Amino acid sequence: MGTSQSHSLKTTPQWSTAKKAMTSVIKDQGNRQKQSNLMTAFGRAIGDGLYRGAGHRGGGGSFGRAGSRALGNVIQFVSDVKSLGIGGAIDALGLAPNDKPQTPRELIKTLCGITAEGGDALHDDEAAVNAQDWLLSKIFEDCSSLGDVETILQQADEDTIDAWIIDFEVEYIMEYMSELFQSHIFEKNANPEAVCNEIKQWLRTELNSRLADEMKHVNVFSREGKAYIDTLTARILDIWQ
Repeated sequence: MGTSQSHSLKTTPQWSTAKKAMTSVIKDQGNRQKQSNLMTAFGRAIGDGLYRGAGHRGGGGSFGRAGSRALGNVIQFVSDVKSLGIGGAIDALGLAPNDKPQTPRELIKTLCGITAEGGDALHDDEAAVNAQDWLLSKIFEDCSSLGDVETILQQADEDTIDAWIIDFEVEYIMEYMSELFQSHIFEKNANPEAVCNEIKQWLRTELNSRLADEMKHVNVFSREGKAYIDTLTARILDIWQ
């Protein structure tokens, strides 16, 4: 993991509060209220740096922008596979013949590469690409061919796709947060991976509970669905504000 180019944990009172909230999580593992307090403090520390969608005064800040792009790319590819098949979906990417992926791993690399091309190589972009790679690797885990990928994506129902969206958001937020807090966690003699996995489990449970009904009314392949995806990270952080 690299160093965040977007925020410093030491420059504002809000980040100082976020650090204290992380310390509380480390010292009292499994405490759901302290995990909730951390998410509140994290969101307030991000502040105006939170992207709130293309229609919000230019979109707002940086965090959430790359995640929207990465998740949008995944959902668009799923939509294309459902309507065009795997070959048509790959053709829709506009790649040169020699650049077209031939295996699931090559496809993951291609899709993540498209997301990275649209970014500025900031920490937000790194977190988004890492989360996208993780999600696609999970979805294609048992795929040995592009035909297997096609089967999985064509058979994915709304509940499955909603679960993928939540999985992405959990991974994306934690990729971003863990990078920012990694050295602080080390200072407290804790294992960053273990701490982050604990928060991931809590966050996934929370989002499954809070967003499940809402997402049932969203067609993610529609124009409204794309707008929902574009603002989802901000919607999530706003839960704890």
